[in-house]
Amino acid sequence: MQNDATLQDRVFSSRRLKRVVVFACGVILLSTPPAEASKNDFGFTVQITLSPKAAATLARTSEGMVVSATYSGDPIPAAAKHANEIGQIDLGVEDVEMPGKAATAQVTGSKVNREHLSWVKGPILLNVNVYSARRSGPDNILACDFFDGKLQQAVRQPVSLHCSLIAENAPTKHKF
Repeated sequence: MQNDATLQDRVFSSRRLKRVVVFACGVILLSTPPAEASKNDFGFTVQITLSPKAAATLARTSEGMVVSATYSGDPIPAAAKHANEIGQIDLGVEDVEMPGKAATAQVTGSKVNREHLSWVKGPILLNVNVYSARRSGPDNILACDFFDGKLQQAVRQPVSLHCSLIAENAPTKHKF
């Protein structure tokens, strides 16, 4: 009889332990930030192409390029006081320097301020610009397409941006 009672206690304890584990897992899942907030979800790639004149000038002057990614989002009502001058929550800027030639840049997302993600409602927004690194002179010499849209679009597929010299007067495109 004592063995049956001990067995019942073990079964009861095992069931209670399972409930505690399931409850704890639920709490962990509920307290985890949204899917966009996981560590690697802010990284993406940018494929840069150059006009022949831009490629030649960058090579001749040993000029580099900078890919600049700015992360932001719309504020929840309680965080409106933290919004910038255009009404968004700044989440960070990551600049990636690269050689002055057509290439693919990897933006890691490591500069995103994850503490401010709770201030944002809706999707994380992303703006990507490319400009010359200003090694050979004080002014930017490139006119490049730019990306301005939802981060998830950039994460799903590489952002393709084309650059030419400002002096070429080539049109730039808004990618989103």
